[in-house]
Amino acid sequence: MASVKEIADFLKTHDNYLISGHVFPDGDNIGSALALSEMVSSLGKKSAVYIEGPVPKIHQWMPGAEIINTDLHSALSDVGNPVLNPTLLIVDSSDASRMGADYLEWFEKQHNLEIINIDHHVSNVNFGTVNLVDPRYSSVGEILFELVPELGLELTKSIATNIFVSMYTDTGRFSFSNTSARTLRYAGECVKAGAKPNVAFRNLYGSRSMESFHLQQESFKTLTSFLDGEGFYFYVDLKMLDETGTTLQDTEGLIDVVRTLEGFTIVVFFKEVAEDDVRISTRAHRPINANKLMSLFGGGGHPRAAGCRIHLPLREAIDHFVKVAEESIRSGESLEDDKRPTVNNTDPFH
Repeated sequence: MASVKEIADFLKTHDNYLISGHVFPDGDNIGSALALSEMVSSLGKKSAVYIEGPVPKIHQWMPGAEIINTDLHSALSDVGNPVLNPTLLIVDSSDASRMGADYLEWFEKQHNLEIINIDHHVSNVNFGTVNLVDPRYSSVGEILFELVPELGLELTKSIATNIFVSMYTDTGRFSFSNTSARTLRYAGECVKAGAKPNVAFRNLYGSRSMESFHLQQESFKTLTSFLDGEGFYFYVDLKMLDETGTTLQDTEGLIDVVRTLEGFTIVVFFKEVAEDDVRISTRAHRPINANKLMSLFGGGGHPRAAGCRIHLPLREAIDHFVKVAEESIRSGESLEDDKRPTVNNTDPFH
């Protein structure tokens, strides 16, 4: 596994970077990509940031968000000669397929690509030429904080803000068990450099529309128990989105409201992205390992939080997931130890 210093040395010796992160981008994904873009630009390098799909409204205020390109070929042109392969700088993604269909189609046609893979997911397959994957960090942003001095750069207000958002969102506003003393120390340094926690909160969590509240009401009506009452699932379908005038962006954070329910072992959120395309997120107590469970469906993430996609109609996807999950959990396949799940732990990220 590469060190932060080795990543810094690599960055100094290459010139053109295509920086990218996973589809359905979150705060860590976007914050890391934008922070890295400013870092390599400060080194005199050329870079472009590509993320498939629109930038969520709650992240459009972030410093540099306007440079994010949602068209791959345009992004490649921004890096330089599109015929020549840029160095890929991929953040917050467990494998190369997570950047979306267009990216994967282009990626599979390339040869001799040099890839820097920076991530904190335990499910990462180490697909890079250089891999810095460390699940002990709360976020990619926390890793990048250490990269700034290694590159001999200043922690500017804009880099600090983007790194702060990375840590702030991936720790559930510093409430998850992945929040360490180091996380809080680095967050404090970001605030010293100009990041404003009140601005981050207002833009990320304090500016919801009335329509999104209506969507929340409708989704919570679907709350259903499974696993003998130790688990809950709920969903949002396309009809709800249409009737409330919302988009999938308005579903962000709903699972973290449901995870505040007392006495659950696992919460699962199904989002109908399109016909026969369902995105699934989960939050889990010990001894359930959410990463192990989601790997059964081709997904992954962290032991306490993970995700996957299933290409089935929504109802079939729910039934299939619940059946497989119950069998896997009861057999011990998706557990961190041999014990049956208990409900005496009220912190889902403990």
